[in-house]
Amino acid sequence: MKDHTLVLSESKIIISGLSLVLKQNSIIPVVKSGTIPGYELTLDMDEIYVDDKDLEKAKKHIEKYIKQINKNR
Repeated sequence: MKDHTLVLSESKIIISGLSLVLKQNSIIPVVKSGTIPGYELTLDMDEIYVDDKDLEKAKKHIEKYIKQINKNR
């Protein structure tokens, strides 16, 4: 994806949570799903990308979110 950086590849639930955090902070992420359309198969990993212009702003939110997730695992 041009002008976007992959910031995390994780399970659908983790990516959904991070996407919500970023949206709440005025950062619009792009999520690529590992789900295969038309089937109930999943690759168990989604990817979340952030526009390069928002990357620095997003880093602090991403780091905080990952710390919180790892603390609860």
